[in-house]
Formats: sequence, C-alpha cells, structure tokens
Amino acid sequence: MYYFLSITGSPTKFSKSGFLLRTIGSILEEREIDFRAIHALDLPPDEPETRRVAEQFVADAIEQIELATAILIVIPAHKESTPALLTSLLNLLPDGLFSRKPVLLFVTGGFPGHVAFLERSLSGLLYRLGTKALAARVHIGTGSWIIVGDDRPRLSRTAEREVAGAIDLVLQVVKPGKEKAEVGIRK
Repeated sequence: MYYFLSITGSPTKFSKSGFLLRTIGSILEEREIDFRAIHALDLPPDEPETRRVAEQFVADAIEQIELATAILIVIPAHKESTPALLTSLLNLLPDGLFSRKPVLLFVTGGFPGHVAFLERSLSGLLYRLGTKALAARVHIGTGSWIIVGDDRPRLSRTAEREVAGAIDLVLQVVKPGKEKAEVGIRK
C-alpha cells in the first residue's frame, strides 16, 4: 500500500500550511494514494510528566515514516529563522530513517528565497536522516492563495498545478509501472 506522509512544522494546524495539507490530501486522493500527517506541534514537551507520551509519539512517527512511500515536509517561512518545532522532532529521529524515500519540501508564506534558506538550515538534519537531495521544493507565497469572504483559503490553480506537478514527479519514481496518462496534473 502506498501512502505519502507529511511532517509539518507549523505552530498551528489552522494556518495556510494546514490548508495546504488539505489540498495535498485532495490531490493524492484523486491519484488513489493515502495521505497521513505528523504535526510537530503535537510532540509533547520533554518533561518528566510527559516523557512517556513524547517517547510514544516519536515511536509512532518512526513507524509511520518507515512505512511511508514519500515524505512531504510542510513548513511556514518565518523571517530568517529555522523551523524550531520541526527541527525538535527531526532531532529525535534515528539516522537514515528517510533513506530511499523521496522527500519534498513545501514552504508557505515568505518569499521564494526563504525556500533556499530553509533548505540550507535543514540540510544537515535531512542528510543525517538519509536525504541527499530533495525530490522537489515548492514555494506557496501569499499571492498563491484565493480568499473570498469568510471561506477558508484555497490555492490558486497555478499553485495547485505546481503542487500536483511535484507530487506527480515523485509518483513517476515510486510507481514506475503506472502509465503516464494515469499520473497527470489537474487542469
């Protein structure tokens, strides 16, 4: 069974990163791929009273990562700072856990240059985890969202095609038996 796993470092689940996860889930559902998410925000603090729960959270995360077909890292861009929530979780994972898995980086907010900054700030951790190169990197900036009234934000068609294209690129690698006609970008 194929499934993609997102590891998100957003400080809140009700953010543009969270809305991006919904869009990714819809795209993967169209391609009949299961989708799961681990939120670094859910990692309990490393304190004596929550240590056992934190250890179980990390053990569950490791199991999900081991079984995942691909890893999607979704993080918001903050003014030239490293994603503390995400790095705190990644630091607890064993070496080589991402080996032989494509890793995609999705960055919400900020400027396109923030993608390179975040990639550099995560490169040591990702390398330790077994990622030598990212399969794709996608920036979802402020202009990539459509917001109408009180409706939840949704991606523009151009941004959605870019996300779908990155996913399809990985699907061509992990599902090489599929015909190219089956793996396509939504119009």
